[in-house]
Amino acid sequence: MSRKDTIYRGTKCLNCNTSLDISEKYCHHCGQLNSKKRLTISDFIEEFLSNFYAYDSRLRNSIISMFTKPGVLAKEFNEGKRQKYANPFRLFLSVSIILFLTFNLNEKSSGNSTNTNNTNLLDSSELKKELSQINDSIPSTDKSFIKEQINSFRDLSKDSIYTKSELKKNKMGFYYEFSSFRNFNRKYPNKTPEEALKELEYENTQFNRFLFKKSILFKTNDIKNELTEYFYQKLPFLIFLSLPIITIMFWLVFYSKKLNYTEHLIFSYTYFTFLFICMIIFNIIDLLSTTISELLIGTCSIFIFPFYFYKSLRNFYGQNRWKTILKFILLNPLFGIFLLISMLIMISLGVILF
Repeated sequence: MSRKDTIYRGTKCLNCNTSLDISEKYCHHCGQLNSKKRLTISDFIEEFLSNFYAYDSRLRNSIISMFTKPGVLAKEFNEGKRQKYANPFRLFLSVSIILFLTFNLNEKSSGNSTNTNNTNLLDSSELKKELSQINDSIPSTDKSFIKEQINSFRDLSKDSIYTKSELKKNKMGFYYEFSSFRNFNRKYPNKTPEEALKELEYENTQFNRFLFKKSILFKTNDIKNELTEYFYQKLPFLIFLSLPIITIMFWLVFYSKKLNYTEHLIFSYTYFTFLFICMIIFNIIDLLSTTISELLIGTCSIFIFPFYFYKSLRNFYGQNRWKTILKFILLNPLFGIFLLISMLIMISLGVILF
């Protein structure tokens, strides 16, 4: 017999002690099933599956709505239809975790192909000396080429060590500075940051010591790509922390709609959940074909995502086409500004924690 049968019902809730009528299947106060029957294995499995299916159906409704009716999920959730959909905050958090896992999966699949060999490290003077020795051993007719290479040795490799004066003289960028710090540490691992800075002609300041210590944490000398990949992988976390700031933008632009801050925040969560699900799909495709993944990312960024954003605004805020287009145009630069402010704050924290 089922635990829901009348024979097992009581006159008091076993969870909150609320008085019940024998006709009540569930407690009207806490929602627990009104049953005194002791749990059996079949009852336990049935309860688990029913709870899972209830969440699964809400999850299915949420994803279908996000992909077929932009902005409608947030609108209906704010209107009170909350049993139909998964909680937007919980869904966003779950999708963010999955996205983070797919980033790690892609990183592991790339292997250690970018690792460099310590024995190839040269400082700039050694590199110039070697080229000069080569120059002395070849015919004079070919020396012009080697001389040109000596004068432009700064362009040969990021696996070299440059002093501050050489970087400044040759107008070499920040990434060469970082790679020089890293290469120096790999070649002379027993030297302290203070000794390294002195030999590289840098002042022994707290900021320079901080940069030196951070530089040795990089896995390769491709500093730019490694930083880009690092922050790309942390994007879900950065956006998660930035959403309260970004939501202010929607609250200001659509102030006339008289929605409170939380209702705008629900819209932000559902919109970025859609973007994150798309990024998960891109990452999975990238495991099979990077070319196809990059093509999809480019196409979606130029055509699909802007149109989806417009439709989300139209459906959620309920304004006419031209007013929505006007605010869509206004939101794009504002979105960049608010996102930049948020990202600068988050990136500063990320660099400190890197």
